[in-house]
Amino acid sequence: MRYTRPGSIQNAVREAYGAVGGLENASTDLGIGVSTLSYGTERSEHRPGGIGVNYLDSLGRIEPRAAAPIAKHFATLAGGVFQPVDLDGVTASDVYRIAKEFSDVLTKDAEAHSKSSIDPKGYTAKEASEQLVELDELIAVAVSFRAALRDKAEGTR
Repeated sequence: MRYTRPGSIQNAVREAYGAVGGLENASTDLGIGVSTLSYGTERSEHRPGGIGVNYLDSLGRIEPRAAAPIAKHFATLAGGVFQPVDLDGVTASDVYRIAKEFSDVLTKDAEAHSKSSIDPKGYTAKEASEQLVELDELIAVAVSFRAALRDKAEGTR
């Protein structure tokens, strides 16, 4: 397999191949030759843009908002979620925001399990939808807080 620069899209492709057991397994799974897959990790004048994902990488570098739908797609395929980080106004001492959002999650949980709920032993569809909103808000502030702390630890902020 060709050398790939860490952090490049080609390296991400290489790591994806590794996730399925290597280049040979990936080629078998995809039904194409090993050399074609290896060749697909480099940019080439003979194949402008390289493999299609190179175009997406370039587009995301030109306009970062274009990368978000791709990140969301692949995060979903990997069984996760994509959470953009917004550091506007976030500081390395914003733990109170996490506490506030966690409190909102606890409040929704208490409401869903109260006697006034249609299903006090679980969540109704409406309650689950409302709780997802609260969890998304908690995740967003937690990820932003983490990014602010990381920047502080690295001395970039």
